[in-house]
Amino acid sequence: MHKLGDLLLPYAKYFSEMSEVSAWWGRGVYFFLCISIILLGVGGDELFSGVGVRAWSISRTTFFFWLIGKLLISFRQERSHTPLEKQIVPTTLLVFFILVTISLLPDFHAAGDYRYLLFACAHAVMLIDVFADYKRARLLYLGLALLPMVLVIRGLVDDPTVFNLSLTRRFDYPLDHANTAGYLFSMSIPLALSVAVTEKGLLRGLGFFSGAVQTLGLLLTYSRGAWLGWATAMLFLTFALKKWTVGVLMILLPVVLMFSITPLRERLATLVHPRADSAIDERVQVMTGAVRLGLENPVFGIGYGRGRLKAALRQTYKGTIYEGWPIWHAHNVYAELFAETGILGLGSFLGLLGQTFIIAWRSSRSQNFKNRLTALGLAAGWVAAATSALGDVPFYHHSTRIFFFSLFASIHLHGCDRLSSNPGGAVDRCPVSSNHTEDASPG
Repeated sequence: MHKLGDLLLPYAKYFSEMSEVSAWWGRGVYFFLCISIILLGVGGDELFSGVGVRAWSISRTTFFFWLIGKLLISFRQERSHTPLEKQIVPTTLLVFFILVTISLLPDFHAAGDYRYLLFACAHAVMLIDVFADYKRARLLYLGLALLPMVLVIRGLVDDPTVFNLSLTRRFDYPLDHANTAGYLFSMSIPLALSVAVTEKGLLRGLGFFSGAVQTLGLLLTYSRGAWLGWATAMLFLTFALKKWTVGVLMILLPVVLMFSITPLRERLATLVHPRADSAIDERVQVMTGAVRLGLENPVFGIGYGRGRLKAALRQTYKGTIYEGWPIWHAHNVYAELFAETGILGLGSFLGLLGQTFIIAWRSSRSQNFKNRLTALGLAAGWVAAATSALGDVPFYHHSTRIFFFSLFASIHLHGCDRLSSNPGGAVDRCPVSSNHTEDASPG
């Protein structure tokens, strides 16, 4: 036995060194995921002398290091099961991604958007894994709630002419499009209001400031889908909290501004009379074509991605006046997914939306005021995402895609069936626990 111990001594030292490496590896993964969330909230374009670094590119690169770290841990502990442990991959996300993958079979042509979706889903899994600690999950939540105010400030400083209030100059920079900015703000504003209500001191002030500044940015985007998502989220919060006075105040001021400022009022009027706007008419036609494609390919659709949809619609409208239209995605998540992934893909996405909302809603039943308001803020942001999806496609823009899946991860991190029985959130089955120590490993 003594000789056997001497033989194993070098290997014991090796595994000890592996443990130290994996600890630092995990800290590095956590650091770069934090950088990704920061860039998501402040914008990554032209930060330093014209050099831009974006949240999605940082997250994409970090994924490979995270995966290597999981494999190293699996090797060190001589595990026989997959390094992607079941509890960090929500079932609804896994099912949705599998069905999207099946829709592209057998040849995977025009799979660029699928690659982006892959890294977005990986981003959510990484956050659920690496941020599975009370302090880390709280930082993620605060980042999603407060940091987007920097986007608004940067945009207003870069181009003050947006205050001229004209559809020819919509708020967009530093994001790629006004609808992208509006969609992101509609998801973030409920979180900022939740921070304003639940926190004290500086964080409360930042919560109010972020909510107000983002609401201003939201109005200046002229994004009708984002307005609809924001309004639905505010109504949800009003009825969930049963604070009618607060709810009216949250909604009344932006609505008064919309009706009192002519360009905003005219933009809002197109929701009542959509045929008066040629852009809506074009989108309805494309949306109708997408639904028709879904009915023709009801099981797995034509395959996920704009390239496939564009090619299919060109064949559908060949020889008509619609053939040369520049809008070749449906501007509606549900119609688009129905065409591209069939009833199975659309059904799995609806299941993902529903199950994630249920997690947030159950967490909002907590007897602890702070936990309840945090969960309701997350649920309202999710409601905004699901509603805004009626008017645009979040998966086709890097910022909204990453924000959507970051919000998804944050809801899963804060969700727990037994949260209401333990107001501090320190429960065994809950991934976020104030009693947990910070995990330095990639897992």
